[in-house]
Amino acid sequence: MEIIDFLRNVEQHPWLAGVIAALIGYLAGSVSFARVIYFRVKKTNELEPWAEPIPNSDEVFESELVSASLVTKKVGMKYGCLTSLLDMAKVALPTLVIKLLWTLHPFFLLTALFGIAGHNWPVWYGWKGGRGESSILGVILVINWFGLLIANATAIVLGWITGSVLVVRWGGYVLLIFWFYFWFESKWFALFMVLANILFWLSQRKDLLHFQELKKRRGSSFTEEEVSEFILMGKGLGRFLDNYSLIAFIKKTGLIK
Repeated sequence: MEIIDFLRNVEQHPWLAGVIAALIGYLAGSVSFARVIYFRVKKTNELEPWAEPIPNSDEVFESELVSASLVTKKVGMKYGCLTSLLDMAKVALPTLVIKLLWTLHPFFLLTALFGIAGHNWPVWYGWKGGRGESSILGVILVINWFGLLIANATAIVLGWITGSVLVVRWGGYVLLIFWFYFWFESKWFALFMVLANILFWLSQRKDLLHFQELKKRRGSSFTEEEVSEFILMGKGLGRFLDNYSLIAFIKKTGLIK
């Protein structure tokens, strides 16, 4: 009870409250459930990096990210889903506690943001973490769950129009910037989502550059079916977009190449 009373009183000192909210988020986010589950299942303390053959290519894609995707690739979908849920909870729960505890200012946004940063660059593991997608989903469910549904539904439509699996998968995070500004009528919520997107893309900067290099060496773009399979969304979605998206329909008419 003394700790709870202390935390409640801290809100009267905004700078201290902000530091505590950020620190709680970062330390919680730094817990790597991907490592915990991987080590428990594989019965080893050695982490095998993600090295995956590129579809229809002799190239191999290697990534240093340690995330639910790595667990899925190495030990199976069941454990990958468990990792994702735990990564969501480890940041969502502290964010919810701060949200309920301190109501004068949105300090929980700091908890959420630094929780994502902790997941991506964990202090416990030499700053090598994941890309923060599960953590972002977890905190958005706390902040504005129906906004996530609206943004993702819109991203699906935009993905169909553009014929892009990546727009379907990640476009909602960008759209949430505008939704947060509209819904909360606050620059702080929009700024949080801008920074969350920046952390997300920075964490996978090396992988994205590597992927572009592989595409250049291959000499052609990847099909959406190949991209969809590679990012664990299955071949079906990519195949559908390759054949039935709006941009695919326009290309079939010969209006564009």
